[in-house]
Amino acid sequence: MTKFLVDRMLGQTTKWLRFMGIDAKYAPKGDDEKLLEIAEEEDRVLITRDKELANNDRVMLVEKAPPEEIIPKILKIYDTELKPLTRCSNCNTLVEKIEKQEIIGKVPEGVLERNDEFWICDGCGKVYWKGTHWENILKKIDKMKEKF
Repeated sequence: MTKFLVDRMLGQTTKWLRFMGIDAKYAPKGDDEKLLEIAEEEDRVLITRDKELANNDRVMLVEKAPPEEIIPKILKIYDTELKPLTRCSNCNTLVEKIEKQEIIGKVPEGVLERNDEFWICDGCGKVYWKGTHWENILKKIDKMKEKF
């Protein structure tokens, strides 16, 4: 499966790739050479709007557009497997199911009362559950999938 390094100009694209379960690392600040070095070392495709990087076969140049337009183009070209809502949208780490009693005090009381399933990120500690945002994210992913 293809992994990505996403330029800092494309933060929302990074987040939505992660929502789709795709390994998408947010590029650190640095010059073009550093970004290409990271992409090479970690076997990632660099997604960028920087035309100066476009002449490298490890780079996908995208236009300024919302993620809903960029992501279908990425998915048409690269081998990816969609596993929605399996990665942390903050840090890209895979999330793991956690028992309800283990997250007491980590989420609002109302969330705890209304939900029985929870996931946690081992990287940053963010807790996830199936709230209304969950369904909205899945609907948006389905709309993007229709385009490829």
